[in-house]
Amino acid sequence: MEEVLDALARDGFVVLPRALSPESVAALTEATDRVWELRRGAAQDSLHELGFVRHDERFVELVDHPLVLPVVLRLLGWNIYLYHCHLDVHPPRLEAPRWRWHQDGGRQNVDVESRRPLFSVKAGWFLTDVTTPEHGALWIIPGSHVHDSLARPADGGFTPPGAEPLLVEAGSLVLFDRRLWHARGDNTSEVVRKALFYAYSYRWVRTRDLSDLPLWPSEQSDPVRRQLLGGAASPLGHWLPTDDEVPLRMR
Repeated sequence: MEEVLDALARDGFVVLPRALSPESVAALTEATDRVWELRRGAAQDSLHELGFVRHDERFVELVDHPLVLPVVLRLLGWNIYLYHCHLDVHPPRLEAPRWRWHQDGGRQNVDVESRRPLFSVKAGWFLTDVTTPEHGALWIIPGSHVHDSLARPADGGFTPPGAEPLLVEAGSLVLFDRRLWHARGDNTSEVVRKALFYAYSYRWVRTRDLSDLPLWPSEQSDPVRRQLLGGAASPLGHWLPTDDEVPLRMR
């Protein structure tokens, strides 16, 4: 735990290889493929599905994963939930060069008049090998979470100084500070890139994921998962929670 926290403080990210068993990777890949088939239509299009945990119980299993939740609690405290998540499927394709570098948070980065606060932590679960930049690697700039701006190279290029591809094997977990400057690389390999991203924030931060599906696939009896999936007796509970709404406070 302390090594993970030290890495996050120093670099803004940490990679935990083999966080998922091959069996878990296979089950989550099957669930991911089902969502991809449901949402992509007839074409072999890429998919960026928000709020995907609503689609399958197997996605819920990662919400309170023991490699993630204790770290998030140390960084953000107990009044947290999954405010945003996205399922990404990227088949091989040639794309026009595009500046994708960003920090997560959207308006949080311009509306708050101070050095940008942490606000959220993201867990990325990779279901396929991303062992070369050509596999659609997540590009990062280690240590960039302490900088509020990122200058584009003077030559107009798409790779800022210090940028490097994050190369991981299937089953790896990547935890990162939302302020880390990062960008998805193009997938020009022969493999479909598949990954799941879970973002945790304070319960008073509005959810980013609008959907016509239920909040979770079935009614969750586990009180911790209910909190993490956004359950509350009323909207006020996200601001002034009672003990039965936030079991993580009692841990």
